Amino acid sequence: MERLTQRILPAAVAIAVGLLVLAGYLVPVPFLAAIRDELIRWAVILAAFAWILGFFNLLRVHLGQTRRKGGIYSFVLILSALLTLVLTLLAPLNPSLQFLGDWWFQYVLSPLQATVLGIVAVALALAAFRLMRNRWEAGALMFLISALVVLVGTIPFSSPLGAWLTPLREWWVRVLATAGIRGFLIGVGLGTLLVGLRVLIGVDRPYSER
Repeated sequence: MERLTQRILPAAVAIAVGLLVLAGYLVPVPFLAAIRDELIRWAVILAAFAWILGFFNLLRVHLGQTRRKGGIYSFVLILSALLTLVLTLLAPLNPSLQFLGDWWFQYVLSPLQATVLGIVAVALALAAFRLMRNRWEAGALMFLISALVVLVGTIPFSSPLGAWLTPLREWWVRVLATAGIRGFLIGVGLGTLLVGLRVLIGVDRPYSER
């Protein structure tokens, strides 16, 4: 009985749902399309509840960290998460307060996100430089050159150097970086397809306890 409930039944349900959704996309039958749409709506609802559980789990974990060393960061995270949640829920309930949520997202969260992305870019450049110090590789050298071109080209130089670097940065991002991103996205898509096929045929069972 334990094997049935923990291995066979979850695999059967996952394979059946996957085949129904796949058939709804591939076979032009209205009945299958209706089943596909209904299953996708169920998946969206389950994903929403999963996000809610993840949010409360985040609060639970960081509540335990507030009394430890460096707990101020956990406290700021909890306060920011709760404030964002409250401001997001206030807009549908009272449209006159929507400007508070807009102000929070535009003047607090967006600058923070831009700051984090800037720090990540600099950290990646430093990581590539440290890698080059220990071992010379073509991939690391290309990555370091790309990071430096994008970072330096973003600086608003008023000299002729800026007039030369800005077009170089735009060409680098538009041609070389876009080509690399497309190859990366193709690889991600093929990997996702492979993982889906493995779940579909029951080789991988992320929904099972074993």
